Order: sequence, then structure tokens, then C-alpha cells
Amino acid sequence: MSRICEHQKVLSTYDTILFDLDGTLYDSDQFYRGAFEDMAQWLVQAGFQKNPEPWVDCIMGLKQARGNDYASLIDDALLLLGIEGIVKTKLLHLYQNHDCRNLVLGPEESGCLAYLKSCPKNMCIITNGQKQLQTRKIDRLGLAPYMKEILILDPSAMARLKPDAAAFDLLCSRFKPGKTIMVGDRFDIDGVFAKNAGIDFMGVGFYGN
Repeated sequence: MSRICEHQKVLSTYDTILFDLDGTLYDSDQFYRGAFEDMAQWLVQAGFQKNPEPWVDCIMGLKQARGNDYASLIDDALLLLGIEGIVKTKLLHLYQNHDCRNLVLGPEESGCLAYLKSCPKNMCIITNGQKQLQTRKIDRLGLAPYMKEILILDPSAMARLKPDAAAFDLLCSRFKPGKTIMVGDRFDIDGVFAKNAGIDFMGVGFYGN
């Protein structure tokens, strides 16, 4: 359960609530495990592994131990399991095209969003990431009906990513947000974004993470 559910009364005192996506509105391990399972199945089918479990266990363990900014994740998993590095491009393709089948918006999270929408409050998503993939996640979670605006800041499109406050400036050009708070799981990204935008910040995450 996301910790946003504990703070809906506090959030309801704001006019506009900006949400990060990954690790904030859903447990990002749901996505990672599904994507890594896709990789594992391909490695087995292509003859690089005899069964999928070692790949999933290895790469999930590395991800949890070293965090989301671990740039050499796939390289190190391949090295540890003795798999040729030539497959990295295929594995990255599988990651970017994962169908997000494991993603679920929990009943507590959907209840919290429904409550805030009924108040009513302006709710928006501001997320860094590849546009098609982030859109797939949002669609799978059914988040769009709750949101006034959804901004996907795609690095491949030269977007100014969080923590740059350009996304907040864009929202302000579309509507008057009033008293605003940013809600996210990364103090170094979402928290600094809030500081740069001159708005409040609430740090949240998922129990167990």
C-alpha cells in the first residue's frame, strides 16, 4: 500500500496535487518483475539459459540492492550469469515494450484518488520516462480518469526532466493551480522539483520498499 493513503486528509487541503508515477502511485517492483520475466523467457527460448528463475532472481536482487539509478544493471546481471553481452540490445527492447501486465492500482490507492477527485481537487501526473512505456503504465493502472493533466517528460524528445521546474511552469500556463504540492518517492528528483517550483513536497513510497 502506498503511503499516500495515510495522508489523503492532508492532501485534501491543497488545490492541486502533482503525483510522480513509478514508486508513488503503484509499486514499481510490479513492473520490474514482469519485464525481467519477459527477458528470462527470451533467454531460455534463445538457448542462453536452461530456466528463467536465475535471471529473474539475479537482476531483481541487483535492482533492489543498488537502486533505480544503477546504470550497469543488465551488464552486471549478464556478467554474473555468464551470458554473452551481445544480447543486451534485445533485453532492452523487451524492457521498453513490456506489456505492464502485473501493474495493479490497489483498492486503497484508487479509493484515495477517488476521494481527492470528489473534493474536488486538481490532480496531475508528472513523470520522467519513455512516452510509450509510461503511457502504457498509466493506461494499465486506469489513472487517466482521475487526472486533470498528465505530463510525460521523455528524455528522447529532449524534454526538460524533473527536477527542472519547466513542467510546473507548463501547468501554470494551462490553469491556475493555487496551493500546490508535489507527491513522490524520490527526494533527489521529486523533492528538488518541488523546491525549484516553489511548492510543497510530500515524500511517499510503498510499504516494504
